Amino acid sequence: MAQKPDGKPARTERVTFTKPAAERIAKVVRAVEGGDRDAGPLTFGFRGTGGGGKAFRVCTFTGSWSINATKTVNFLNQTATPNTVAAVNLFAALTAASGSRNCAIAKDGTAWYLIAAQC
Repeated sequence: MAQKPDGKPARTERVTFTKPAAERIAKVVRAVEGGDRDAGPLTFGFRGTGGGGKAFRVCTFTGSWSINATKTVNFLNQTATPNTVAAVNLFAALTAASGSRNCAIAKDGTAWYLIAAQC
């Protein structure tokens, strides 16, 4: 007998369906069993945040940006929120300049990293 997560045996319980629900389930089972065996798996796509699932973004930032420091950058050409993200600079110290500068960031997992900046 199967066990519950707490290690105790699970009781078997009868499950009932309405006639329309049973017909709908049977229709889907028949479609899957008779379908293309070479088809790929069912996928639901990326469901992350911070830019609609994009892994590369062009942004702007102001001020200086030290190595290993995190800075909030603004997505270029996007005014709807969220239009900012925190990115980490791993490569070069950027000194303060007047106004905002363009940069490119890329996502690795859930973290954003600076990959290029306007000098």
